[in-house]
Parts: sequence; structure tokens; C-alpha cells
Amino acid sequence: MTSSTYRQVSTSREDATEIDADNRLLWRQNRRRLEAEAIRDAVLAAAGTLDLSMGGPGWQDFVIEHPEHSPHYRYDLADPRDASSWRRGVYRFIVRSQTQPFMTCLDCADPSMRVAKRNESVSALQALALLNNGFMLVQAEELAQRLKHDVGDDRAAQIERAFELALGRRPDDIERDALVELANAHGLASAARVILNLNEFAYID
Repeated sequence: MTSSTYRQVSTSREDATEIDADNRLLWRQNRRRLEAEAIRDAVLAAAGTLDLSMGGPGWQDFVIEHPEHSPHYRYDLADPRDASSWRRGVYRFIVRSQTQPFMTCLDCADPSMRVAKRNESVSALQALALLNNGFMLVQAEELAQRLKHDVGDDRAAQIERAFELALGRRPDDIERDALVELANAHGLASAARVILNLNEFAYID
């Protein structure tokens, strides 16, 4: 972990790309997306809602219909505002006979079979899920409330704080001004939603 190769960033260089476009010589890190559970946990952490309590029974993000004879697991009926489900992904109760739509969209492994390595795909459904899923909408609202609590009503300060929480850096002037304009027009939660949907949030560089 302390080697120069391990600590490389994924930034491309034109001279190196001409020689080794496939990175077989490991002159840079291969950019990769966070796993589904890690993306979900990172959203909760940025919003300040992640429950770090350890142990105990797993949390459920579904409602069971007809448990007496033929249980149906309804993920669409779960309440995204239920704080008991804001624990780390490792404690999620997994239904092996049915996949969770949001997590599956982000390449979570099929729980009904053994999977040696997860897929890492890029699709329009992933962007739509990260933008419109109920969980993401609620957490964007929670992040907006956290920003108001941390820095008050100063829009620029709110955007700068959001970048620090989500991306670990400060925004440049163009980023800050664009998101301030968006927050003024459509609300702070909308700007928070955009930040949680940036590639920089979901990918490790």
C-alpha cells in the first residue's frame, strides 16, 4: 500500500497513453466505481444520517406481504424516510430470492448465486436511479438540512460545505457559482442532489 504504483492516481497522460493505452505497465491507477453498498453508505455519511451502531439484527428495505403463506417482498413499499434503514450496507437483510432494484442497478451481486467478481457497468438506469430514487431524494433533503445547520443561509458557504462533505475538496469558482444559481432557482436540496450524482462522488480516482 505504500508503493508508488499503489498510490498512483488515474489521471491520464498523453505520452504514456501512446505507449500503453491499456495500462498494462501500471503507470496509473485504473479508475473504478464504488460498490453499490459503498455508494449508499457514502450518501448517508455525506448527509450526516449514517447510523454507525454495530451488531444486532439487520435492517430491512422492503415490506413483506402475505407472510402467512407466500411472502412477497415489496421494495417499492419501503419508506425511504425510515431512519432504522440508515445503517451501513453490511447490515442489510438480504432476500436471496429477489434482488433489490436500486442496489442491483448499481451492480450489486445477485444474492441467489455465488459471484466471484462483480460487474462494473455504466448505464442510463444508474444515472436515473441516483437522481430519482426515493432514498436519494430523502438524503439530498437531509444533506440540505445539514448544510443549513453547519453554515447558515449563505449559499456559497453551503455549496462549499457540501463539496467538503461529499468530495473532500472545495469547489472552484465555476462549480460554486453554477450550484449557487441552481440552489437559488430550485432549492438547496436540488443542488445537493447534483453533488451526490457527480462522477467524482461515485468513482475512485
